Amino acid sequence: MKTPKRLLVLLVDGFDPSYVQPARMPRLAALLRAGASTLDGRGVLPTLTNTNHISLLTGAYPERHGLSANFHFDAAARREVFMDDVSFVREPLLFERLRAAGWTTALVTAKEKLTRLLRRGLDRCVHAKDCPPAYRAVAGEPPDVFTLEMNHWVLRIAREVAVHEWPRFLYVATTDYPQHRHGPDEPVMHDYLAESDAAFGRLLDAYDLDETLVVLTADHGMNVKARSVSPVRVLAEAGIAARGLPLIRDGLYAHHRDLGGAVYLYLDDPAAAGRAREVLAAMPGIDEVTTREEAAKDRLPGQRVGDLVCWGARDVALGVWSDGPVTRAETGLRSHGSKHEQRIPILLAGCGIRPGSEVREGRIVDLAPTICRLVGLDAGPAQGRALEEALA
Repeated sequence: MKTPKRLLVLLVDGFDPSYVQPARMPRLAALLRAGASTLDGRGVLPTLTNTNHISLLTGAYPERHGLSANFHFDAAARREVFMDDVSFVREPLLFERLRAAGWTTALVTAKEKLTRLLRRGLDRCVHAKDCPPAYRAVAGEPPDVFTLEMNHWVLRIAREVAVHEWPRFLYVATTDYPQHRHGPDEPVMHDYLAESDAAFGRLLDAYDLDETLVVLTADHGMNVKARSVSPVRVLAEAGIAARGLPLIRDGLYAHHRDLGGAVYLYLDDPAAAGRAREVLAAMPGIDEVTTREEAAKDRLPGQRVGDLVCWGARDVALGVWSDGPVTRAETGLRSHGSKHEQRIPILLAGCGIRPGSEVREGRIVDLAPTICRLVGLDAGPAQGRALEEALA
């Protein structure tokens, strides 16, 4: 089996399989034909950016790598902590493994938070607030993160880094603002996908696929959320006091309004957990309620979840508000975080990959072990598997 000399990983934030439209994306379509793929891959829970980036780069579930959400409630200090720092990550990142083997590593991202979360083992990190003037002269000034153009800029910058710095491992991460704002069948999204494909093609042209492994995937899917429910209000009306933590909250309010598919609840009286669970389970729009002790079944780190975990229905977002109605109607809200956004595309192509093969029951945790297998590295005690069916 030929060993790749270079590695390009593109994580397209929020790239639900419904956005994979080969007729509008000829470069992606060609790569799908030339590589190994599935549109029925699985991300980890909760279906959020931070958790899935870390699972991709460690080959581990949150139960081991430690990222349980975008925020963590420190019960001892009675404060919420934004989990955007690499110090929260308990497992070695792929950047570290490859750099220890002599590879150079680089990250290009739309989201500044990822520069803090993925910092370990990086030789180079480029983002909107830290981009060389020479690259901006070619790719343009960085647009606002709340625009469709941001991801096209990221792909242009990634090409500059690939051509001029030649990192052996380049990791590219976009933002999901476009998918939060527009469904896959909207004309504006069709234009966006076509332009994204062209920019992706220009990035690919910087590589020789005979010696490069290309991986493309997503961190989570995306669904329309026609209404929202506050589990805190549901419990308050039953006389049970609780603090709620919306797992999706990350400072990018315009993306999702702090409304996502899951909420952690911290009860003022933990002894009320049984009754609280019964009350919540009876609420339309809440699919499932589990206890901290049951978090292991969803492969979550029990010490970093709430007394209760609420999972929303496909078309319902869960939020946190302490007054007003329990349920609100939502207009134009597309979001994620629940068990209904776990489906993702997975594509591997280039050096070491068997063309036209199918990835079977692929998971995001399988990518790090597969990469390590191809480049001849020990993946350590990864929880994922090498995707042997995809290898040449």
